[in-house]
Amino acid sequence: MFGSPRGQPLKLVPFTQAKPRTFGPLLCDGLSARNLGSFAELLALHARLQAEHPGQRVLASLDDLGQASYTSGHATDHHGLDDIEGHDLSGLGAEAFENGEHRGYLSTPAEFPIRLANLLERARGIRPEHVAGVLDWETSGDGNDLVTINQDPEAALRIAQEKEVLFQVVPVGTAAQAVAAFPNGYFSADLDPMQTYVLARRLEDEYDLSLFGIGARMLGFRRPAALPQERARALGEELAAFYAGAPPKAAEALARLLTGRDWLLLRYTES
Repeated sequence: MFGSPRGQPLKLVPFTQAKPRTFGPLLCDGLSARNLGSFAELLALHARLQAEHPGQRVLASLDDLGQASYTSGHATDHHGLDDIEGHDLSGLGAEAFENGEHRGYLSTPAEFPIRLANLLERARGIRPEHVAGVLDWETSGDGNDLVTINQDPEAALRIAQEKEVLFQVVPVGTAAQAVAAFPNGYFSADLDPMQTYVLARRLEDEYDLSLFGIGARMLGFRRPAALPQERARALGEELAAFYAGAPPKAAEALARLLTGRDWLLLRYTES
């Protein structure tokens, strides 16, 4: 049964009834979930919503929605993901214009393909090996290494403390492309939206792990079935090599942790 540890019932509010207050406009439809009590409840609700939208991808916000929204707005602007130059605007509605001129930023669902096209164009030429080593395995004293994060997702995400979790329904063909709905990674030491997309595409293609969530620090992935031992071992080795400074037994520890599991959390920020 859904509900927070404080006994408050889960409340789902469609964006059409009350648009979330975010730093930048959301271009996709969806709903806000209030009083989610745990990471397990988030996964269950996500699975339910994804089943209801089989032709699209459902993307949840994860840790610290306020911060994630703020950095998403800045990342979108910094990387030019809302640039309209070269795009056909003739099919957009009047709400995208002011005094006959485009508003200068994307704000309507009809403009989402522009954001997606910009992301994919800027990601061209980036390969997974180009992203490896950008992030350190752990920032001293933070306990933010992959083993710790995936051992205790409640501590990593604090879902029960989030006032609301957003679930966007994203009109894309692959889970990796859902990055365009909530692009993040603004600071220079973080993965940027294009690098996150390339990483998500790699995990989707190679391990059937689909991106389902983006937070202020974390990315969430899930697959239809639990990882068998061989695949978990390969994934553990790849992730240990992806983060700089991983300890010698990191791959082995990850393999043990991920065997038999159908979800994964990754940190995409410096700390």
